[in-house]
Amino acid sequence: QKDPDYLKLWLDSFVSSYEQFLDVDFEKLPTRVDDVPPGISLLPDNILQVLRFQLLQCVQKMSDGLEEQQQALSLLLVKFFIILCRNLANVEEIGMCSYINHVITMTTLYIQQLKSKTKEKEVADQTPIEEFVRHALAFCESLYDPYRNWRQRIAGRFLSTVEKSRQKYKPASLTVEFVPFFYQCFQESEHLKESLKCCLLHLFGAIVAGGQRNALQAVSPATMEVLMRVLADCDNWDDRNPEEVSRKAELTLKCLTEVVHILLTSSSDQRQVETSTILENYFKLLNSDHSALPNPRRCRQWESRFIALQIQMLNTITAMLDCTDRPVLQAIFLNSNCFEHLIRLLQNCKVFQGHLDCLAVSTIQALTAVMHKSPAAKEVFKERIGYAHIYEVLKSLGQPSRELLEELMNMAVEGDHMAVGILGISNVQPLLLLIQWLPELESHDLQIFISSWLRRICCINRQSRATCVNANMVIRIIETLNSHSALHCTCAENLIALLGSLGGQSMGSEELLQLIRLLRTEEPQQAHPYVVPVMRAILAMARKQGMASALQYFNLYHSMAGIAVPSIHKWPGSAFSFNAWLCLDQDQVDPSTTSKSGKRKQLY
Repeated sequence: QKDPDYLKLWLDSFVSSYEQFLDVDFEKLPTRVDDVPPGISLLPDNILQVLRFQLLQCVQKMSDGLEEQQQALSLLLVKFFIILCRNLANVEEIGMCSYINHVITMTTLYIQQLKSKTKEKEVADQTPIEEFVRHALAFCESLYDPYRNWRQRIAGRFLSTVEKSRQKYKPASLTVEFVPFFYQCFQESEHLKESLKCCLLHLFGAIVAGGQRNALQAVSPATMEVLMRVLADCDNWDDRNPEEVSRKAELTLKCLTEVVHILLTSSSDQRQVETSTILENYFKLLNSDHSALPNPRRCRQWESRFIALQIQMLNTITAMLDCTDRPVLQAIFLNSNCFEHLIRLLQNCKVFQGHLDCLAVSTIQALTAVMHKSPAAKEVFKERIGYAHIYEVLKSLGQPSRELLEELMNMAVEGDHMAVGILGISNVQPLLLLIQWLPELESHDLQIFISSWLRRICCINRQSRATCVNANMVIRIIETLNSHSALHCTCAENLIALLGSLGGQSMGSEELLQLIRLLRTEEPQQAHPYVVPVMRAILAMARKQGMASALQYFNLYHSMAGIAVPSIHKWPGSAFSFNAWLCLDQDQVDPSTTSKSGKRKQLY
């Protein structure tokens, strides 16, 4: 304390010895180092008090402007604290001291200074100030996300609950200064470098991922307002680096995903903000009225940027729903009228010139995510929107691409449509939509591709055929075949073969009448081109191949399906017997049943 030069020399030596722990780049995973910095007890006596005094002096002199030597000392102090926190046993004690508040005060003033310099268009070198800000934010990360959970999340590695529970050391308690600091940094943020905004977003994500207690303190109306404002600003790039702006949007959306997941694991009395409020503002931004913008901003370049942002937001919905409490979050999405918002997005996007197909694909993906393995959500969509309406909306966008049609196929199997034989039909309605769309497709290759896939997925086993029959697919196929002039002959043959397979399962008199009526021609002497394939299909329906099977049966496919018999006191005599043949389909494997925690049917 009496010899500042010696103190600076000692700090320089310490920082140089442990420089490998100064991983201040949020975009990189922390480097694995065998050694660890020393514990606080091994440091010189009273060193923490001395450093607190030095830091306080730097804060007090900030208003008059720090000299170059004092700037260097303040940066050195922050580097020392970062290194010290990389020994996780030190985190709690460092967090309890006032260092973090002093560092936040200095960072706030420095960021204000950076904004002012940009505003006044000063060209002076701001590198030393920026370096301090980056290190200060990394110091905060060291305190509040000691295990670097956020960096691992950004790199695509998701920690399980078990892995998190094994983390021995807890993050330091979040300072009350953080929320005002974060809010203040994004005031007049157009004068702040995009890279620094990204660092601030990284820090927010690190606090939320670091631990639930701090996360619930950081997730407040003020911080949520900031995230929504940052997101809304991402379609206005001006002269900024497009890659940095896109990265900023991506980070903001990852932060929101993390926020939604943390709110799901908390009780209502712990939360400052409800998930439904976040979703309400999210959908409002997703469907924002671009027609109200001044004409100079509504150029072709702006449109492509705005659509790119919308696609990122739609993909984030899928990421949000990828969580352990999915049914709970699906219910919140349904209560937020998500289906109406997503359909309105498709209707409104017709005013844009390009990228419509990409937007439609992402919208279908989001709809699939909300309905995934939820019979209730599928029923709500059917009642509120209806597949006839979504068909008209998609058709109004023009000829569909193969990607869009494949996404509807994915919606039907709730997975990869190419995994035929592994995934069965989870939602039959998109299949009916595809059959109806076939005559409208100008590309014969697409007609053949879709009809061939339909023939395989619908006939894969008894369960799939029964699902299709119950959905009146036979009538839908006959209606499509009526437009035979618009269908390629291979496509028509695939549909008729599918018709034969479904008819072998069940064929009503009305359906048979419609099929025979299909073969009528205006010229009595001229045979209809479908006569031969239809006759083959009818013969296939009548022919029984393989083992004899019951025409009527119970379907015990769903996990909650079963057969209930009357309770004992309602039995007519002294006993009750129930006889049934049991048929186990083995040509389809449900991936969920092959896992260790999967369920299997019990016979008892």
